[in-house]
Amino acid sequence: MSADKMEKPLPHDPEAEKTILACGILDANSIPLIAQQVSENDFFLEKNRKIFLAQKHLAAAGQPTELVALCDCLKRRGDLEYVGADYVASLVDGAVRVRNVQHYTGIIREKALGRSMIHLCHNLEEKLFCDEAIPHKLLESGTKDFLGLLSRDGDAALPSSWREAVMLAMEEITQSIRKPGSVMRLRFGLRDLDEVTSGFRRQDLVLVVGQTGHGKTTLVMELAANSDSCGYKGLIFSAEMSRENLAKREIAHTAKIPQYFIRRPELIHNPDSVLEILTEAAATETKRKLTVVDQGITPERVWAFTELTHRTSGLDFVIVDYDQLVVRAGLRRNEDEFAEQAKFVATALDVAKRLNICFILLCQPRKVDADVARGQRIPRIEDIFGSSAVANAAHHVLWIVRHFFQKGMDVQYERDATAYILKARNDNARGVELEFDPDAVLFKDKQKAEQEETDDTKALAAGDRGHE
Repeated sequence: MSADKMEKPLPHDPEAEKTILACGILDANSIPLIAQQVSENDFFLEKNRKIFLAQKHLAAAGQPTELVALCDCLKRRGDLEYVGADYVASLVDGAVRVRNVQHYTGIIREKALGRSMIHLCHNLEEKLFCDEAIPHKLLESGTKDFLGLLSRDGDAALPSSWREAVMLAMEEITQSIRKPGSVMRLRFGLRDLDEVTSGFRRQDLVLVVGQTGHGKTTLVMELAANSDSCGYKGLIFSAEMSRENLAKREIAHTAKIPQYFIRRPELIHNPDSVLEILTEAAATETKRKLTVVDQGITPERVWAFTELTHRTSGLDFVIVDYDQLVVRAGLRRNEDEFAEQAKFVATALDVAKRLNICFILLCQPRKVDADVARGQRIPRIEDIFGSSAVANAAHHVLWIVRHFFQKGMDVQYERDATAYILKARNDNARGVELEFDPDAVLFKDKQKAEQEETDDTKALAAGDRGHE
C-alpha cells in the first residue's frame, strides 16, 4: 500500500458518533438499543469510546446518563481530564432527539468495518514484503480474516472441520471430568428434577410451560436463587410481577417465614421478632448478583439489555416471561401471533449461542386440552401452541402442573405437583413428582422432610396459622 494512501484519514464519521453519544445523554433508554448495534471499539475517536463506555456503565447500573452524571462517571473512571468536560457538554449543543438511531449506528458500524479492512490489507501487504513470506499460506489466513469480518463474532461466520469439532468436544469433556465445577450447570435445588435434567448448560434454550397459578414463576425463581448461590449471574425480565414482589418472596424463603404473614401482617402477634428474622434474611438477599427488569419490557429491549448486561458486568443466564410480550407485539404490528412466537424463540436461541449463556423462557399454553386440564392425559409439546414447531427449537421443555387445580381445588391435592419433562437435551423425558408447599410457596422434593424451622417460626405457625 503506497505511503500517500496511508496518509489519508481512516474512514470515520465524527457527526454520527457525536449524534449517537448525544442520544445517550438525552435518553438513557436508548443506550441498551445502541449497545446492541455498536460497541465502543466501533467509535473512531478514543474520547468517544470512553464516553460510550461510561454511558453503558451508568445504564447497566440503572443510573441517569445526563451531563452531570456522565461527567461524574468519567471522573471516577479517571477519564474526564482526557475527554474534557467542555467536549462532553458540546455533544448536546443544538442536539435533538433522534428517532432513527439505527441510521447513525449503521454509519458508525460501516466506517469501523472499512477501517478493519484497511488494517487487514496493510498487515497482509507488510507480510508479503517479508522474504520468508509464503503467499498461499497468507492467502488462506487472509481469506479467513476477511470472512471473519462478515460476522460480529468473527469465526462464527465460518464453517469448521469435523476434526475441529471433535477437538473442541474432547476439550469440553476433559474439562468437565477433571474439573466438574468448571462447566456451568444451572439447578433448581430439587434432587429428582435436577437428576433428570442434569442441569441447564450454556447455550441451552429452556421453555418452562404452565397454566396461570400452577407455579412456573415460582419454580424458575427457585432455579434463579439456587444458581445465584452457586455464583452464576442472572438477568430476570418480569413482565407480570414487580421486582418488589419477587424480592418479598425470596426474603420470606430465606427467613423461613410463611408467605401468608407477608401478605397479611395483621396476623403477626410478635412483629419485632418477625422483623428481626426478616431483616437478617434481607441482608443475605442483598448479596445476590441478580438483575431485574420489570418495566417497559419489549422484545427489542430484552435483546438490548441482555447484550448490555453481558458486556458490562457478565452474564450466565436470562429468565424472561415472554408470553405476553409476543402477544402484545403481534397485536401491535398486526402480525400473526404464532409468527411472533417463532421469531422470539429463534432470536433467543441465537442470543444464547452467541453470548454463551442459558436462556429460559416462561409461557402458558394457548388452549389447554380438556383431558390435560382434568389430569386425564399428560401434556404434549404440541399442546403448548397447537404446534410443535416453536417448542422444538428449545433444548429443554418443562410443563409444571399443580394437581390441586386439576382436581377441582380439592385440598387433599394441595401439595401434589408434577414437572413433566417433555423434552431434554439428554433425552430423559418423563414426569418428576414434586411437593408444593402452599405456606412457603415453594416446590420441594416429594419425599423430602419438611425443612426445619426456627423456634420463632414454629411459634408463629402454631399460634397464628389458625387466625388466617
